[in-house]
Amino acid sequence: MRITLLIVAGFIVFAGGGFLFLMKSISSDVEQQYSQASEEPLVDFAHLFASLLEENVKEGRIDVADFREGVKNAYRREFLARIYQLEKRQIYTGIYVTDGDGIVIFDSENGLREGEDYSEYNDVYLARQGKYGVRATRANPNDSESTVFYIAAPVYHDEEMIGTLTVSRPETAMVPFAQESRRSIIRSGWITALVVFVLVTLWAYLVLYPIRHLTLDAQRIAQGKQDRVEERGLAELHALSLALENMRRELEGKHYVENYVQALTHELKSPLAAIRGAAELIDESMPEEKRRKFLDNILVETTRSEDMVRRLVQLAVVEGQQELEKKEAVDLGALVREEIFGLASIIENRSLEIREQGLSGGKVIQGEPLMLRIAVRNLLSNAFDFSAERGVVEISLVSSDLIELCVRDHGVGLPDYAVDRVFERFYSLKNEATGRKGSGIGLSFVKATMELHGGTASLRDGECGGAVATLVFPS
Repeated sequence: MRITLLIVAGFIVFAGGGFLFLMKSISSDVEQQYSQASEEPLVDFAHLFASLLEENVKEGRIDVADFREGVKNAYRREFLARIYQLEKRQIYTGIYVTDGDGIVIFDSENGLREGEDYSEYNDVYLARQGKYGVRATRANPNDSESTVFYIAAPVYHDEEMIGTLTVSRPETAMVPFAQESRRSIIRSGWITALVVFVLVTLWAYLVLYPIRHLTLDAQRIAQGKQDRVEERGLAELHALSLALENMRRELEGKHYVENYVQALTHELKSPLAAIRGAAELIDESMPEEKRRKFLDNILVETTRSEDMVRRLVQLAVVEGQQELEKKEAVDLGALVREEIFGLASIIENRSLEIREQGLSGGKVIQGEPLMLRIAVRNLLSNAFDFSAERGVVEISLVSSDLIELCVRDHGVGLPDYAVDRVFERFYSLKNEATGRKGSGIGLSFVKATMELHGGTASLRDGECGGAVATLVFPS
């Protein structure tokens, strides 16, 4: 799927889902808001009519005769009120009056409730308690839209409550307004969504347009048809085009091969010169002891050259990988012990003491066994080579959130100028014991291997002398 389509699709899913949820919430809330808005004028009506009714009190009792006639006349009125899209032709507000005992003495709905005891109904009950008398009751218990709102106000005579007046209004009176508001909100919402969708699509296309060209450049590079990658876009896209150009150069192998050939040529000069010199000086008349010395020198330098080439091939293989092709469960402690055993001859020749800690804990990592084995071997060989005769090498394996392999020798340590360069390719230090320098490839291999395994490698001076090499693996 194209990234443009992916971004637009993601926008539709996430933004569209949030938009629909918002529209649904607003739509469902419209009716409730209209109902709440209609409650406020009902309070005014209740107290207004209650005040008018107080003018019709005779001998401490409410006389509803005149009030009844006035209400009937109001209900018989013919009128037409155009309220936006609604045409209103009748009064929806109802009224009933109760006496001091809560008995209905007047009902605007043809007297249907007159004589009934409403003293326990919330509107009447709360008003008689001096509280806000309000009630909402469904005319049809199975229909949520049949709710009727009731607001009661007390009727006084000589500061004594002698009854209540309740005004009512059905929720259906507000339905047309709520429905029209809902339709307007939904209509505006869909128009907004469409406009936003078009703008986001256009914006995504303009932003991702350089990426399309970079993709074409990458395809032409793979086919060997691209000579240069032009710098495109801003910020991250500009950096991406530069990275793509660097990758093109690396794929061509110009810098990679040049560096390797130059370094290898430089490193092989000394052993080849030594071999040639020894070979030229050897003749049949030379004393056996002297000839043996030259032959040993040729053998040492030949072995050194072979080791360098072998290590260089191993390093090239590791550096050429972007990720591990396969992973296996590797018991790191067991692997370290096997490599210690494999280097037993060096340990015996130098009379080294090996102190192990935590190697038998069954600390398992996921990795490529051969790479890990070579990396550990290089690390141990360095520690053994740079240790003093009869010295101590401490090897520990610790596991917590990470797995840490630590190898410490008690040799001459690490010079300050070499701390930042020990993992560079072909950089090596002179071994004080042998007087020779290493290939400078072993630690480079270790670093490249750790990067492929998602870990880190470090080498530093020990607090009490010597050097401490540390490999940190993800657990």
